[in-house]
Amino acid sequence: IIFFDGQNLYRRALAAWGGTEEERYFYPSYDVEKLAHSLVNITPERIIAGIRFYTGVPDPNLGKKEKFWHSFWSNKLRYLKNRGVATYRGRISSSGQEKGVDVSIAVDLIRLTYEQKYEVAIIISQDWDFGPAIRLAKQIARDQQRALVFESCFPYGPGSQSNRGIPGTKWIEIDQNLYDANCDPRDYRDKDYGF
Repeated sequence: IIFFDGQNLYRRALAAWGGTEEERYFYPSYDVEKLAHSLVNITPERIIAGIRFYTGVPDPNLGKKEKFWHSFWSNKLRYLKNRGVATYRGRISSSGQEKGVDVSIAVDLIRLTYEQKYEVAIIISQDWDFGPAIRLAKQIARDQQRALVFESCFPYGPGSQSNRGIPGTKWIEIDQNLYDANCDPRDYRDKDYGF
């Protein structure tokens, strides 16, 4: 199962390559399904048991910028849900902090481990807060006499602050070529908001 932390992926890609003139790094231009398949195919004979996408969405009443991003993320979530991707919509507070997303990813990771729904968990994030959830999922798997694989995938480039993934996982860097090969041709931005 692939767990996408949508905001984390966007912000890490922006940090890694946002210093270029390429517009695609200034908004979340990644294709969720295509990137999921590319990451799964790194290891031969893997199949996707599910794709789960989590992101915070700002309150559109907080300003023009928030209205733009509310529209963008709402459009992207709607598209993904219609494609059969499991989605979770958290919120972004007025101070810009994402709320509910990390907890939801951690709870789903642990629940799906307990339910024996996967053999490999690929978490698209560099967030160290997932470390305790990984440890618990590994303990549950040991109690079930199962050996699971946990991977942390994240953009890495010249502007990245760290090349470290989630503790307790195998770290896989998403380089610029891999990211660019998995850009979404659809544009979820609402031009009416002009941001």
